[in-house]
Amino acid sequence: MNTSFVAFLNKEGIACASDTDMTLYTLSRQEPVALAVNSYSPIPWDAIINTYLKKGEIAKHEVFGDYARDFCNYLCSVEVDPAWKKMTEDDRNIIFLGFGTDDVFPSAVDIMVHIDEETDKLVCDFNIERGIDHDNETDFFTLSHFEKTQPIMYGISHAAHLKLIDKQVELIEVFKNRILEAVKETKFEESVRNRLCEYDTEEEFKKHTFKQTYKQLDRINTAIDSFNIEDLVKVVEDFVDAKVQLDHLKAGGKGELPHARELAVITRTEGVVYIKHCLFGL
Repeated sequence: MNTSFVAFLNKEGIACASDTDMTLYTLSRQEPVALAVNSYSPIPWDAIINTYLKKGEIAKHEVFGDYARDFCNYLCSVEVDPAWKKMTEDDRNIIFLGFGTDDVFPSAVDIMVHIDEETDKLVCDFNIERGIDHDNETDFFTLSHFEKTQPIMYGISHAAHLKLIDKQVELIEVFKNRILEAVKETKFEESVRNRLCEYDTEEEFKKHTFKQTYKQLDRINTAIDSFNIEDLVKVVEDFVDAKVQLDHLKAGGKGELPHARELAVITRTEGVVYIKHCLFGL
């Protein structure tokens, strides 16, 4: 199993939701810094993070990514279990969310953790280090696969997009053969054949579908940019609920219907605030 986690960012802050407990951790009592992990990962993130926090309050940084670099430096000292070498990509993915000390708008750092074969130490690959600004007004990050909800975000899933390209190429080839058959042994045959050869079916269809995807993302970005924190919370909760309910249906609808178990917001003024958390019941 994998944690289904999503974070939406705009200039107001960050809203996060997860379908499992112990996914989002607060790393500071003074600064708005949080870390999202896959709670099903073989890496015992809960124990590692709690040991890291026992060292005391973390150092403050103007650049948000430096919080992630500090934590990754600490990971180098963690003793590696051989079982961790069989981790999937979802097991290895972690996301830092929050603000640097001089930041007005939030940032996120998407990291892949792996084991260095030579040193047998945990090391981090910084996949994405990105912040909200006047050019990049919205953003979102996920843990685990959200393939089934991609039509909500992009208008089409990646798998369906690839199948459409293959189908389009197949249909165009049929069309080309019909055209060539119609002009066969006429003075137009050579020019028509040359013109058809110039047309790259796969490339043209990719351009068209990507253009439509970008239009969909523009609409989403415009909407998210207009949201306040309450709106963002509603979006992330609904998004995670949609994902896990689709998974539940695919599994035959057996067992308890899952839902968003953790909800949190991260803002410059209030830091990390949990709306739903398993410890609230204690």
